[in-house]
Amino acid sequence: MKKLLVVVWLMVLSWSLPAQDLDSLYQVFDRSRGETAYQAAVAIDNVIGREPNFELETDKDEIKLKVLRTMILYFFSHDDFQHVITYSEIGIEHYQNIGDFFNEAGCYMTLANAYQRLGQFDKAIDCYNHCSDLMDEIGDEMAEVNKRYVMNNIAEIHLAMNEYDVAEEIYNKCIAMLGEVQANDTASNLDLATYYQNLAEVYIVQKKSDDAVRLAEQSLDLSQRYQDTPNKIINRMMTFSKATGDTDILDEALRLAEDNNELFLQAVLNLQRGDYTKAIAMAEENHYDGLLHDALEAGYRDLRASNPAKALEYLERSVVMKDSIFGENQQKLIRDYQVRYATQEKEHELAMQQAKNRQIRLLAIGLVVLAVVLFALFMIWWRLAQMRKKRNQELTRLNELKDRLMSIVSHDVKTPVSAICSVLEQLCSYYDSMNDTDRKASLMMLRSTSEALSDRLYNILQWVKSVLEHGEVTPEHFNLSKLVDESLRSIDYSAGVKSLKVSNEVDPTLVVHSDPSVVSLVLQNLLSNAVKFSYPNGEIHVRVEEDGDILWLAVQDNGKGITEQKLEKIFRFVSNSSSGTGGETGTGIGLFVSKQLLDKMGEAIRVESVIDEGTTVRFSIKRS
Repeated sequence: MKKLLVVVWLMVLSWSLPAQDLDSLYQVFDRSRGETAYQAAVAIDNVIGREPNFELETDKDEIKLKVLRTMILYFFSHDDFQHVITYSEIGIEHYQNIGDFFNEAGCYMTLANAYQRLGQFDKAIDCYNHCSDLMDEIGDEMAEVNKRYVMNNIAEIHLAMNEYDVAEEIYNKCIAMLGEVQANDTASNLDLATYYQNLAEVYIVQKKSDDAVRLAEQSLDLSQRYQDTPNKIINRMMTFSKATGDTDILDEALRLAEDNNELFLQAVLNLQRGDYTKAIAMAEENHYDGLLHDALEAGYRDLRASNPAKALEYLERSVVMKDSIFGENQQKLIRDYQVRYATQEKEHELAMQQAKNRQIRLLAIGLVVLAVVLFALFMIWWRLAQMRKKRNQELTRLNELKDRLMSIVSHDVKTPVSAICSVLEQLCSYYDSMNDTDRKASLMMLRSTSEALSDRLYNILQWVKSVLEHGEVTPEHFNLSKLVDESLRSIDYSAGVKSLKVSNEVDPTLVVHSDPSVVSLVLQNLLSNAVKFSYPNGEIHVRVEEDGDILWLAVQDNGKGITEQKLEKIFRFVSNSSSGTGGETGTGIGLFVSKQLLDKMGEAIRVESVIDEGTTVRFSIKRS
């Protein structure tokens, strides 16, 4: 465990990108097993900012599936498609090994999407085909639905490659696979609306006006009738407008986009309506680079005759954005365009002045961006420094926990275990020669030693849990007297051995508000100590004392008491404790754990003691 924490810590300290951190952590996870692998998986979730959805006991193969899924979604959401490809391929290999066709198909779908985003269409289609083959292997109803989604994505690629006939054929296959759609089947009707719209887009490009209008109208009608999402309804309206030439519906679509804060669609709608100024402003403001370029090009084409100066501005900006795409021919077009309108001197001078103003604005924006970047770098450095400090503190805390735990196991747990083994060995070796009295004495010793060991282990587990899980408590209303009765039953035997009189003086109707498991643990520790340090025939009283708005649950005995020197450090865990009146031994962890848990709940604990007169321990508890 210590080795893993050091490894993870060094990786966090490195000045690397989060992707590199995740790569390194995954390598640690993949090469390790047990707690080392678990801690690496937790560290991956911490880097990504997710809560782990697995436990230490979870099988590593199951953890691996969760880790891969989390990392793929993270990289996809950050447009890091190369990492999406890497981990999707790892996922595919893993799912192939365990024969999980469904999740293997999901990885192929993700892999295809990544290739599609990168413009590697051949690889994307190949992955989609693999996914489709796996859907055929699965063969259930959901596989049929997913296969249609795969085919729809393949058709989109062919449409982007201007292969209209292929796209049309695939969309028609999707519609045929749906078959006759029932009126009450909302999901299938919405899928049908999608295929109708996509097919209408193909027909619009192919100038098949009648088919385009018919399908666009049917798509919009289905989408509205079955209450599709606003963004899909808006897209259907835009397709309908392109097919019919109806611009009034764009105003309705724009209102719907504004009502639902669909900024991208608002910019697209303004472009389709011919409001280039607004479309360009929105695209620029929201960094929609592709849409900005399309808007600049459309503005240039539409305004060449009516507003040559503005058209020139749009052309210059579009060329700057896509210089590598347009190349020398577009540069020549700009020069020819400038010569053609050289006679319009005033407009040209105005355009140049506007260009100069733009440069000044760009310079100012560049300075602001530089300042923001420097500030961001500083914040990243500060954040890493804080993380390093926090992780160093956590490492120190865990090392202290380990040292303390090793001390308990090596000294205080080992002793009762050795005693149990010794008694068992004696029973096994001399059972036939022992009389009933000796056998019973040995069994009673085994019982008392086992109970003591059980109490110690329970306290150790509660202490470790409170440290590792930060002591989460869940308060609720409960009857305090009943809980006291349950706790008293746990000391029946040990109290009987010493002939102690134990009394529950708590009001049977008293209801309090706290975590019953914490109250029970603390009470059992106090009762165990009271029995341990009581003389035979003594008395133990459990009662509630009121101090204003505060209730105190008190455990009082008339035993041997505690010296002032030991009272000063009674809540410190030093891995030893005074012997009881019957020679009982202990670790001192009971009061230590009790104090920690009560501190977590905002409660207090007090101890009063007089030598040879007895001890009273009280802890506060909230009223109902």
